[in-house]
Amino acid sequence: MAETQKQSPRVAERTPAPQTTGGLNDLAGGLGIVPFELTPEGQALLTGASGATGQAPRSGTFTRTYTSTTIPDDAALTSRINKVFNQYYGRDAKQSEVSRWLPQLKSLYKDKTGASKTTVKETYKNGQLIDTSYQTAEGLDPTDWLDGQVKQQFLSPAMGTVDPLAIPEGPAGQYFIAVKELAYNNGIMLSDTAARDYATKIVAGVINENTAFNTIRESAASAFPQLADKIRAGIDVRTLANPYIQSMANILEIPSTAIDVFDPKIRSAMSYTLPDGKVGTKSLYDFEKELRQDERWQYTNQARKEVSDATLTVLRDFGLMG
Repeated sequence: MAETQKQSPRVAERTPAPQTTGGLNDLAGGLGIVPFELTPEGQALLTGASGATGQAPRSGTFTRTYTSTTIPDDAALTSRINKVFNQYYGRDAKQSEVSRWLPQLKSLYKDKTGASKTTVKETYKNGQLIDTSYQTAEGLDPTDWLDGQVKQQFLSPAMGTVDPLAIPEGPAGQYFIAVKELAYNNGIMLSDTAARDYATKIVAGVINENTAFNTIRESAASAFPQLADKIRAGIDVRTLANPYIQSMANILEIPSTAIDVFDPKIRSAMSYTLPDGKVGTKSLYDFEKELRQDERWQYTNQARKEVSDATLTVLRDFGLMG
């Protein structure tokens, strides 16, 4: 019988793949493990592309979305605010306007736990990154959100009912909004028809903008005669009423942005009949005292605290509490 030659089992040869994983393959080689090549999906995960669904295709358009704990800085957000204000006013936002809108924009970059979160969207075309947008925690475009808020402010009932179709296009539209805002900030209700008339005449050169603005200020000076000199000097009634607005917001615990010079309490304080019969402004002391008699005050945290403190004092006086 022919002797059967035993053969050792053959080990399939494996050609090491290109070391696309860098340090990981170096470590594997040191441990006697044959280096390997990752799929595009695996490669994306190793390189930290959180949320990636694959590498950009060689052709066509591809969008990759992931999140980051880094949010846009104040300069970037202020640039967005200025972009919207330029659209409506033809100018950058004032510092007071930036102070109002910047905190609101920043709050959009917080998740439900309060942690910082930015939704990053990268767009690739033919394998090349062509655009990166930094959206809010909920994936909203912050410029679109701000545009909606600012537009809503101008179309709010406090400024009168504004028909969006009544706003002219181009420079006339900017003047339309400017005269509406000036009237609003000075306690004057201005119709869309009047605002459009001012705007079109300014653009046509029939009148200049100062004539329109001064006419509105004269109306405000008539409504608030005790403030006439300041109004004519260029100070808005809303600015003069700011101490009263802030006191009302603080005492009644409501947002100051929800209070304007059309509020009956503010308007009354700014056109108050003094004991000598003259018209002036109510003292802040009397104004704040009056606010604490407002039925809304009893539902504030401060009111509850004062009631609680008073109750504890009574109990201690009677020896019921140490």
